Amino acid sequence: MPAEDRTQVRAEPDRERLERLAPAQREALKLLLDGLDGHWSLDGLASLVYGVPKIQAGLPLHAPASPELKTAQRELFVLLYELLVGRDTGPRLPTLLLALGADRIRSLLTVAQPGRPGAVGSAS
Repeated sequence: MPAEDRTQVRAEPDRERLERLAPAQREALKLLLDGLDGHWSLDGLASLVYGVPKIQAGLPLHAPASPELKTAQRELFVLLYELLVGRDTGPRLPTLLLALGADRIRSLLTVAQPGRPGAVGSAS
């Protein structure tokens, strides 16, 4: 497989992109990160990544996906791919997340609060 076709995980968080997240995107990342430990299996992570937009819409995790919900899920997937691998697509997200490990995911997706050590936009 040519190198340009391989998925390359970011070495560092995309701080600029993280700083520009809309409030709903920040909430989605927080829900995902908060749910990692309780969903740490392939099936669990699949449920979580598809479920975050459902939770944001006030629906249960097992609610059927409407066309609007499918759009919200796809938007979340694109955001995660951009933040993790710098592209808008990649390998199946649950597989990618499991391969990366929770600590690496948190390091790439955490939107730190200003004034806290390692915070996005603070002098570190």
